[in-house]
Amino acid sequence: MQVEKIAFDFSCSPESCGSYNFPCHILPADKASHLKHLCLVSCTLRLSPKFTSQLNPLRTLDLDGVPLDQSGLDIITSACPKLTLLRMIGCGLPKIVCIHGQLLCLKTLIIHDSLISVELKSINLEIFEFFGHPRKLTFVDVPHLKKALVRSLFIYRRTSPICNALAKDLPQLQFLSLIVKDEVLPLPATSPKFISLKQLDLLIWPFIDSDLLTVIYLLNASPLLEILQLKIGRQGEGRSNGERREYSRHTHSHLKEVKMEGFRDKWNAMELAIYLLKNTIALERMVVVVSGSTLQMDLRQRVTNLLQKERGNSTAELIIL
Repeated sequence: MQVEKIAFDFSCSPESCGSYNFPCHILPADKASHLKHLCLVSCTLRLSPKFTSQLNPLRTLDLDGVPLDQSGLDIITSACPKLTLLRMIGCGLPKIVCIHGQLLCLKTLIIHDSLISVELKSINLEIFEFFGHPRKLTFVDVPHLKKALVRSLFIYRRTSPICNALAKDLPQLQFLSLIVKDEVLPLPATSPKFISLKQLDLLIWPFIDSDLLTVIYLLNASPLLEILQLKIGRQGEGRSNGERREYSRHTHSHLKEVKMEGFRDKWNAMELAIYLLKNTIALERMVVVVSGSTLQMDLRQRVTNLLQKERGNSTAELIIL
């Protein structure tokens, strides 16, 4: 029927039947195939080299809950030279995932898995997303990779090595998204910088004594940053005492837009907002989204009044939602 996209979801199959063994041999082969996009959910994919002709036409392969060992991964990388997107979610991947050079057309790689290391050598890769518990991320010869999303609630007391590796291996990176639990650890002065980073998205899950001002460490390591989007998780909510502290007067000369979400009635979050207002000379707009209070109207007014008072010479547009 010249179908180009097929998705099979076997997640509703009775457990008593076991995992469905998807029959690769029924897929059309080579020139007879119009199939470009294949999505499989909750099944077994028993790959072998004899299915190369069935997999060869694919442009995208989306696997969710499909176990893959090293041999299966090797077959995919050798049999699918036209892949532009490879997504592997909960596939029980080997402890070290190596993708080295075979997927010359690959633009987007998405991996959701736990306690694995990833080694990438993919010259045309542009977007990399990892969700889980990374042991180690290594990037070799990925000159076009400009967008990285590392979403792990276990970047906890490990912020420095993760950031060092990304900054060192990916000097061309322009977009970075991180989830950090607790707070950002200090980055030594000798640490590599994100010399090309334009946008930083941070989701922070603070503990009760976490210091949100540690976000400054990442800002200082990103000299060309233009956009900061910060979401503050509810857990712990960070320090809440009202003591005013002295903090770095480092100037962020390229930061133009800041958005803070999950803003609650905590002094630590207010400290960070004041710091950003005073230390970003090119700031054009700051958006603060207030949440988590039954008296949101009063909180919004207090936030507005304090930031207007503390803004100094800043001409940035203040939007409090």
